[in-house]
Amino acid sequence: MMKWLPVSLLIASVYVHAAPVLVNVIDGDTVIIRDDSLTYHLRLLDIDAPERQQAFGIQSRRSLQQLCEHTSISVQLQGRDLYGRTLGHLYCNHTDASESQITLGMAWFNARYSKRLALDTLQQQAQQQGLGLWQDAQPMPPWQWRKIYGQYYRRQP
Repeated sequence: MMKWLPVSLLIASVYVHAAPVLVNVIDGDTVIIRDDSLTYHLRLLDIDAPERQQAFGIQSRRSLQQLCEHTSISVQLQGRDLYGRTLGHLYCNHTDASESQITLGMAWFNARYSKRLALDTLQQQAQQQGLGLWQDAQPMPPWQWRKIYGQYYRRQP
């Protein structure tokens, strides 16, 4: 005698969850992700990268692109910020993107909002080695840059 599987089991076995896809890198700490049918801006936790118009802004964006484009990514969502962007952790080929950006001197550790003190240590190492934005004697943090120049540039979502 032939047994029939319940329809719900058959449907569940056919459904495959699509892996998240990197659609675009906005800057050194913001990307656009497509996950199934949902597309959203992801603001990386723990870091603040230079704005695109700021010194090292283009290099920071390129650094994140090189890490994450054409590789598998995973995302751990953590909520939303004041601008409606989704907050979370981005892993590119199992590498923490925030950690990588700090290690390369392409972002600041965001001590105001993060408790990951190991990232502060990585930032100090990048500073001592003069990597990335730390090549400048006194690089301007992006929060100061936005306060001074932000009104002249359209804020990215």
